[in-house]
Order: sequence, then structure tokens, then C-alpha cells
Amino acid sequence: MFVGEDLEVLSIASRKEEAAWKAPAVADVVLRKDFEKTGDETIAEVLDTAAGFDISHTEKGSVPFLRGVPDSALILYDTVPLGSGVNKTFHYIDHETSLASIKRIEIIRGAGSVLWGPDAFAGVVNAVPMTGKDLNGFETGVSFSLNGLSGHSDNISSGSSGDSGFAYVNHGADHGSWNSFLSFSGGKVKEDAATCNVVNFWKGQDKGDAVFVEDRYGEKKPGDSHYVEFYSSFAFQDWLTLSARLSDNTKAFSVSDWSGDYIWEEKISAPTQTFKIEISKDTGLNSGIRFTGYYTKTDLTHEIIDREFDQTEESFYGELIHDRSFFTSKGLLTTGISWRNTEFKDIPVWNGFMPDYFTMDNPKLLPSVEEKDYENSLFSFFGQYRHGFKDIELWAGARTDFHDKFQDKTSFSWGASYNISPTMIIKTIYGTAYRTPFAKQMEVQENLKLEKIENMNFQIAFKPGKEKKISLTLFRNGIDNHVIEDSYAGAGLSKPNSQIIYGAELECDYRFSRSLSVSSDFTLLTNSGADETWLYLHHKEYDEPIYYNLQYDYNAGADTMFNFALSWDFTENITITPQLKYFSKRVLYSPKEDITKQCDAAWLLDLNLQIRDVFPFDIDFYMENIADTDFYEPGSYSIIKGRPFTAGVKLKMRW
Repeated sequence: MFVGEDLEVLSIASRKEEAAWKAPAVADVVLRKDFEKTGDETIAEVLDTAAGFDISHTEKGSVPFLRGVPDSALILYDTVPLGSGVNKTFHYIDHETSLASIKRIEIIRGAGSVLWGPDAFAGVVNAVPMTGKDLNGFETGVSFSLNGLSGHSDNISSGSSGDSGFAYVNHGADHGSWNSFLSFSGGKVKEDAATCNVVNFWKGQDKGDAVFVEDRYGEKKPGDSHYVEFYSSFAFQDWLTLSARLSDNTKAFSVSDWSGDYIWEEKISAPTQTFKIEISKDTGLNSGIRFTGYYTKTDLTHEIIDREFDQTEESFYGELIHDRSFFTSKGLLTTGISWRNTEFKDIPVWNGFMPDYFTMDNPKLLPSVEEKDYENSLFSFFGQYRHGFKDIELWAGARTDFHDKFQDKTSFSWGASYNISPTMIIKTIYGTAYRTPFAKQMEVQENLKLEKIENMNFQIAFKPGKEKKISLTLFRNGIDNHVIEDSYAGAGLSKPNSQIIYGAELECDYRFSRSLSVSSDFTLLTNSGADETWLYLHHKEYDEPIYYNLQYDYNAGADTMFNFALSWDFTENITITPQLKYFSKRVLYSPKEDITKQCDAAWLLDLNLQIRDVFPFDIDFYMENIADTDFYEPGSYSIIKGRPFTAGVKLKMRW
């Protein structure tokens, strides 16, 4: 199938490029020109305005809720998983992953395990980097932003981003039979300006004792965060691609307890290296094979006050896919096998609630933490068959995963699409997926069962012309053995339960004229199911942990989200894009007491001004959070203040 440059191209729905409109999935594609118009700088900012997504901005980073399920999307960079395989609250979708090298972001909502394996739970996101065919020359850019960042006040934590500066340089070369691409980016951010009052805690060479109470407190400001990333790729003809991605980042931030009495600094550093090879070869007129292999390693360091906890994650992955078409290309069979071996070393497993230990009435107790090693090999068979009739396409797929450490599981998917007319399509999709456990779950939970989701989608979409699309999607998520990971950073682990989530997503992209277009989406969801029952480590008797049960409502994040962006080409060279976002109330539950704090709904307004082909460079002026500078969000242990008003400028030049 020919895929032109102007089409929204998707590669993650069936593991090959196709138009998103007809893909066997509920799919969206955000192009580079789209997130440049709105001024987005991170993957989290792009997802924050995508249908179905609610991004919670905690102190340590953005946590995506997709269709009411936290940490449920498999997020990829060039089809390689981002984030942590054992601690699923580390996503690396903020400044850890630069948009400087990205040409589009692909999104599918719904279970994707058949083609992507475990953890493609409620959806898949893939950031697709540029190649030498996208940029033949150099592109450089710098950006600066200023805001009215403040520290902790009125017992409320500051979760705001501070003053920042970033720069990047891209180089692409297209020589016909081969092409190459290089990208280097880096920057510095002041995450918050809080004054920490807990500045010492762990004592001794082995950090096995608590410092004296009188030496525990003082004043200290969190340091700056630093982000550096390098990406390169080399492609020969249509059959060989080699790529590498190296990143090094340190995020410094402050955290406070429930009341805001105790504030301390934490740092997360995650230098990562990834090397990837792709080989594609035709094996006949109607068939071909593709091989993908990669190696990735992350040395993560989590520093809490004055002690570092180091852990390592290392993965080897290989995958072989065979495609064959049948019945004069009306049918397409995709089959594959894959193998992954992942090692986790020195993974910290916490038992205890961190803020409890910083109080003045605790002279010497330390939170209990054990370091564990894990290794898991995964071998998988998978396949999907698609068959097109005149106006109808049917597809079905299955995947069996054989784990060393966990239960072997089989995922299924099927679907149908009906082209009512050349401009209208209906899709019905069903899929199942499983999620691998995390360190705390493997340590505490007996007779471990993998979390399972059954997802159903019904979508009707209308596309009357180029850059015009309206769609309505109804969905249902049925979740079994649902477990929340470390939501309160050491407070405990939720017991398995079941949830049912219903929802609707309405999307509209419409160009009214050559100079005016709008993009909007609305998400509404509701859930029913058991309360979350948490195991809270209350005390130990003869070195045996004694857990108490705590019950709270299931936390689905915001249940109503609305986004609206208007793009107005004021002149041929000037584009103004205001963007409005609404999210409903969110809650944070006290991990120890029957107390709930509510973060009220908020309306946020951003504005981006683009000026092109007037100066020797392109320039953007942007303002974020113009309408509401006094809203709050759930943090790790307490309510945190939302992002402040921010203003900045971006410069970009190509030659």
C-alpha cells in the first residue's frame, strides 16, 4: 500500500506502516508539525491532550492514566520500551526523552499484547524518530522559559517546573541507497524552589543508622535537573537499519509528607543505552521476513536525602516476523516469534512509610528496604490474520507468552471494520492483555497471578476530506487481579481486585478554511468494582511484618477530560494556536488515616505564536497556564501545587 507523506502513518497496529484511518485499532497519530504548533516539549505534554489520557504530574515525574488505569500504556521509543520494567511508575516521558528527534507519535488505545507482548495493557504509544530522508541537512534549536516558581507554602508541596534552557542539533543525510541521521540535545531545568528542612538522615559508612534528631534538620534547596540525549541511525537501502540511543539525566526535586511539615530532596538519575538492528528481506512475490534485535541497559540511581539506591536493568531482545499475503493481497498473515531476557539487579523493595521516619519522635528507626535480584526470560509465539472483502475487513490474532518466573498466558484479539462509505467507517475491536508484576508484588504476594484486562471498543468515524475527521469511541475495560504499585511510595501494596470501567471518547479534527483549523477531544469515564485494599506495614513482631488492611475507592484519575486547540494562520508566516484543557477533580488518599484530599477541577489555557520565513530562523513565543495558577494535583505523599504561569521563546534554524 502506498503511504504518502501527507497521510497519518501508523506502524504499531499491525507491525507495518499503514494509514491510521483503516488500521485495525483505535488509533491516533500526532505529527511533528502538530506538536510544534501547540508548543509541546515532552511526550507527556503530547499525551496530556490526547483522548483517553489523564497525566498526573507528581514530584518525580508524569504518571499517565489511560482510560482510568494508571501506568497502563506501553510507551516505546522506536519500538523499544521506555521506562522501567520493574518499577512501572518510572516512565521517562518528561525531559528524559527529547522531542527534538521525533517526527511523529503513534497512539493506539486498547489492549495490544498480541503484537507487543506483556504490558501493552490499555494501549501502546510509539515515538518515531526522524531519518535521513526526513532531514537532508542541519537543524538547530534553542529554547528558554521563565516562570514564577515558588517553594512550599501553606503546607502544600511545589510540583512546578522552574526556569529552563534547552538546545539541540539534528543532522540528516540522504544519499539514495543509504541515509543517516544524528540528533544531540541537552538542557537544564529548575524543578522547584522549595526549602528542604530534612537534610540528613542516614548515618555511617554503610548508612545503617539514623542520624541524631538534632542533626537531622536544616535548610537546603534542591539542585538543578540535567538532561542529555544522543540518537543516531543508519539505513542501507530498504533492508538494514542500525540505530543507537544514549541518554543521561538527573532529576532533582523535593517531596513532603502529608501535612507538609517535613520536606526533603530526592534525585533520580537514569543513564540509558540502547542499540538496535532491523533487517527486512523479501522472500517471494507475496512474502517477506523482518528481524529486530536490541540491547538496552539502564543504571538507575534514586537518591533520598543523603543515601543512594542503585539498581540495574538490562535486556536482550530478538524478534522474527514473517508476512505473507493471500488471495491477490486481500489477506495478510503476520506470524512471529520473540525472545527477551531481562535482568534486574539490586531492586529496592520498601517496607515502611517513608515520612514516618523523619519525625522528631523517631530517634533511630530506619525504613526497611531489601535489595533483590530478578531475572526473567520470555519466549513468545504470535500471529494475526487480516482479510478484506469489498467494504468489510476482519482480523484476529493470538499470542502465547512463556515466562520463566510467571504464569504462561495467551492473549487474544479480534475485530471488524465496515466502510459504510468512502468517508465513514465503523470498527469493533476486542482484545485481552496481561501485565507483568513488579518487585514489591513478587516479594509480598503469594500464588502470584498476572493482572488481566479485557477491552472492547466500538468506533464510528467520519472523514469528509483531508484534515477533517470526527470520531466517537465507546469502550469497556474489565480488569482482573488488579494491583496498584507503590502508589504511596512505601505505604503498602494493594490486594488483587476487579474493576470495570466504561467510557466514551469524542474526537474532532477539522479544517474550516486554509487559515483556520480546530482539534478537540472529550473523554468521559466511570468505573465500578471493589475498593482498593492496601497492605500497610504497621509493625514487626519477632522480625515478622504485620500488615494492616486499609480500604479506599479505586483511583481512576480524572473521570472527565476536555481539550480544544484552535490554529489560526494570521498571515502566511504567522500562526497563533491557543489551547484549552479541562480535567475534573482528582483525589489523594492518606495511606494511614481515613482522610481524603480532593484536587478540584481546573481549566488551563496555553498560547503559542509561530513566526516562519520572516527571519533567518523560525521563532516561537509561548505562554502556558494563563487561566489558572492556583490549582493542585496529587503527589507522592501530599497534594502538590500545579504548574505556574510560564513564558518562553524557541528559536529554530535549518540549512
